[in-house]
Amino acid sequence: LYSTLISPVEQRGFLRGKRRLVIVPHAELHFVSFASLLAAKPGGKFLVETFDIEYAPSATAWVRLASRPTIRRPTHILAMAPNVDRLPASRTEVESIGRLYGRSATVRVGRDASIESLRRDLPHASALHLATFGVLNKRNPLFSFVKLAPSHDSDGRLAVNDVLALGLSGQTVILSACQTALGWGANGDVPAGDDWIGLVQSFLQGGAKSVVATLWPVDDRATSMLMRQYHSNSAAGKGVSEALALSQRDAIRNKKTSSPFYWAAFVANGR
Repeated sequence: LYSTLISPVEQRGFLRGKRRLVIVPHAELHFVSFASLLAAKPGGKFLVETFDIEYAPSATAWVRLASRPTIRRPTHILAMAPNVDRLPASRTEVESIGRLYGRSATVRVGRDASIESLRRDLPHASALHLATFGVLNKRNPLFSFVKLAPSHDSDGRLAVNDVLALGLSGQTVILSACQTALGWGANGDVPAGDDWIGLVQSFLQGGAKSVVATLWPVDDRATSMLMRQYHSNSAAGKGVSEALALSQRDAIRNKKTSSPFYWAAFVANGR
């Protein structure tokens, strides 16, 4: 895939001097982690070792995201981990975010991480971090969801339709869960065109500026480490795609997490 998709652009000199790539995938390429494409030469590097990579639904959407009206607010991270019994490292993940940002973070764990608390705390947050389960509904992608804690009037499923009603206004959203970057179309497994529906599309259409999500089921502990590093980079002033790329490069250098399985599922969408 590197030889087919990247090498021709590289050979024509279009990548010379560039630090960031914006990928607008089509059809089957929605399932590809471009970060993990490996140069077909001795000692070849993964693409993310050379470039910061972000995805966009279209070039037009990417441009318009930069000019979208947003509410300016101080840095404040809302981190939620509703399923700590089944995902024990998710507690460590959000609590480390709380320690990193101190008073500039709100951490909700277990039963406190409900849709009601999300709606209450979101207006004050500049970024939303959800460490939980994600479910892709192929038959009806409008009902794909991330799992928050159930409450007296909700089963905890934050579905595509619910996201559109959250009132997002320029926040960064991190979906630290399985397969949250995947969408689906109505005309078959891989339909022609780009009319895909999924959680990333719903968060962007619902007002988020950037969405970090995953392409496949991810390892609980490796994800916790990657996300701690991501937020450390973000707190240091790095943008979304750069913060993610730096954390993925750190994972590559660690023998325990060097395989793309552990880091390449995470993709940055939007701006």
